Amino acid sequence: MKTLVAGMVAVAVGGLGGCASPTVFEGKYAQDDGWRKGTVVEIGPANSLKRPSFYDCRAEASDAEGDKPYVMVAFLRNGHPYARAAKLPADAQLQVGDKVYVNFKDCNAPIPKRSSSTSDEKDFN
Repeated sequence: MKTLVAGMVAVAVGGLGGCASPTVFEGKYAQDDGWRKGTVVEIGPANSLKRPSFYDCRAEASDAEGDKPYVMVAFLRNGHPYARAAKLPADAQLQVGDKVYVNFKDCNAPIPKRSSSTSDEKDFN
């Protein structure tokens, strides 16, 4: 009986530890730092994006940047749908529908494409 109880305690402790471990995507995009899996849903000039964005980097853009290309990325945070509007990085070759990582905490963070091994996972569109 003691062995059974000890085994159950070990399983319970191991399960709790698994839930507490931080999520890091592709070994470098930590969820605790604001990184989430997302999908590009719109690309266009800052002042013409139609979709509302809860995390909006356009507020930091000057009026002179109104025609600069921005990207709208849909993602889930705590199971709820959100969107991030951010300046499209000059070297980014993003298209609507691309699976990416987005940092909702940092307007200057890059928007890297996800590797093909993680692209088939579900996220908010």
